[in-house]
This record gives sequence, C-alpha cells and structure tokens, in this order.
Amino acid sequence: MQIHPKPSAMEKRSSLNINLAKKKGTPTLDLFIHWAITGGRFLVIITETIAMAAFLYRFTLDGQIIDLHDRIKAKQAIISTYQSQEATYRALQDRLIQTRAVSQNTTFSTNLLSTINNLAEPNSILLRVVSVGKERIHIEVTTTNILNLKNFVGDLQKQKELKEISIDRIEDRTTSSELSAEISSEVIFPGDKVSGIAPFSTAVEEIRP
Repeated sequence: MQIHPKPSAMEKRSSLNINLAKKKGTPTLDLFIHWAITGGRFLVIITETIAMAAFLYRFTLDGQIIDLHDRIKAKQAIISTYQSQEATYRALQDRLIQTRAVSQNTTFSTNLLSTINNLAEPNSILLRVVSVGKERIHIEVTTTNILNLKNFVGDLQKQKELKEISIDRIEDRTTSSELSAEISSEVIFPGDKVSGIAPFSTAVEEIRP
C-alpha cells in the first residue's frame, strides 16, 4: 500500500490554467475600426488628389486670364490708335449723306418748279410767286376766270409730289378783270430725310405762260 503525499500549495498554484486567448471570430467593433482606418486612408488620398488637381487647374486658369488681359490691352491700344481716324471717317460720311440729300432736294425743287410752270401755261395761269419750303409749297397766281384756276388745281392734284392741295385765298380784281388766288400744298420729298437739312426755298416772280 502506497501512501501518496498531499500536494503542496505551490504545486496547486502551478496547476492553475488561465486562458487569455480571444474567442473565435472578430467582433463588429473591430471590423468597423479596421474599415474606418483603411477607408480613411483612401479618402485622404482621394481628397489630396482632388485638391492637387484643383490647384493645377486654377493655376492654368490664372495663366489664361492673364494672357487674355494682355491681349485685350493690346487690342485696346490698336482701337485707340484708330479712334481719331474713325471719327474723321464718320464726319466725312455724314457730310456726304448731307450733300446727297441737299443735291436730291435741289434737283427735286427744280423739277417741281418746271412741272408747275408747264401746268400753268395751258391753263392761262400767271405765276406770281412759287415758293418751295421744307414741307409745303406756296403758289400765288392770277388768271382771267375761275375755270382756268379750277383746271390748274386739278392738274396739281394729279402730281404725286403734291398732297392735300388747298386754295387759301381767292380775290376778284374788278379793276383789272383778273382773279388772284393763293394755293398751298404739302410736298413729298424723295430720298433720305436728313435731320437739320431743309429743301431750298425758291421764289419765282412774274413767271408768265
């Protein structure tokens, strides 16, 4: 018969096992932390890349803007050089337009006077005064009877250059057996109408048919 000795206190301690190993499987918190660290690195890299690209693009835009300002200044200098010449050209152009308008109005007035004179002759009308103004024409005539005056006014109404013909005054001169009248009408001038340029007024005294 064997007698086994009782284990001492030291031996009891040495036989105690403590397991500090982690349990199988990865907790959710650890997975989130791992993902956050890994994904954060990618986000930082992407953000830095975007910031660098934006900086380079802004640098390129600044260069284009500076170049554009330089070209604008160069063209402004060219425009300033030709500005005085342009003013001279415009002034010359305005004078040419005015000269053409005056020439047209003068020719028109001369032709109108000739037409009125040709209409007066067959109607036995004596032209005393014919004045072509800016917008109207004034005619003073004498004749022997009212029929001649009526025919003359009728012929004037057929002229496209005259509009709204009216007899302003009729006077019967018993001493000279003549009929005196004043006729006025609106004149339709052809061509360009230039501001400040009026047709020449022409007075004709004692034009006899």
